[in-house]
Amino acid sequence: MDSVEQDRNAHAPTLGAREHAWAKTLWDFHTAPAADDVKGDIILALGSHDVRVAHHAARLWHRGAAPLVVFSGDRGRRTGGGDGHARWARPEAEVFAEASGLPPEAVLLEDRATNTGENFGCARLLCRERGIRVRTAVATAKPYMARRALAAAAVHWPEAEWEFHAFGGGYEGYTDDAHLPEELVAFLVGDLQRLAVYPGRGWSTPVDIPPEVRAAHRGLVEAGFTSHLLSDAPALL
Repeated sequence: MDSVEQDRNAHAPTLGAREHAWAKTLWDFHTAPAADDVKGDIILALGSHDVRVAHHAARLWHRGAAPLVVFSGDRGRRTGGGDGHARWARPEAEVFAEASGLPPEAVLLEDRATNTGENFGCARLLCRERGIRVRTAVATAKPYMARRALAAAAVHWPEAEWEFHAFGGGYEGYTDDAHLPEELVAFLVGDLQRLAVYPGRGWSTPVDIPPEVRAAHRGLVEAGFTSHLLSDAPALL
């Protein structure tokens, strides 16, 4: 282990029982709006580094949740090479479509979006251009994106009625060798900050954040899980 890695590990936040309890509070809040049974004119799969989203979009299609899956995403912060990660050679939409194994006639690619709002806005424009009428729709993404995705949809695709559905496993089952617990907690913290900040920027609708969720967020920020926070907004809610 070199000195740089030793220094990074020395300053890395640690997950104990208290931090896991706080993170589970955030997880439960973020995932609460997910529906049990969904159906719509399209399934919109929001691009990210987590290809399990593509696999779940395919499962929804095979269940008959919608006749068409729109895979949306160019490259975001991580897939664009940020935070020391390798830049994806192809847009997220293309990678997701291939990973889904769905037939070409069941898939529409939107490969310009670089954030959640653009996932909805760019996919909306593409569907309009293709003459696809969307009255009801299903969004799928990483499970903890439920509340933020629906808040973004209400601004960027307001005429459609949206539901959210994601792959299962819960907080305990989300992490694996490719999705580390510490990184998940940082994402939970950062997404809560975005729920508080983005309505003021016109990017999503307001969301009421209960005191116990704010307290869990504060605890995790003070514990050092800050790598996914916006640098141009207050860390604490």
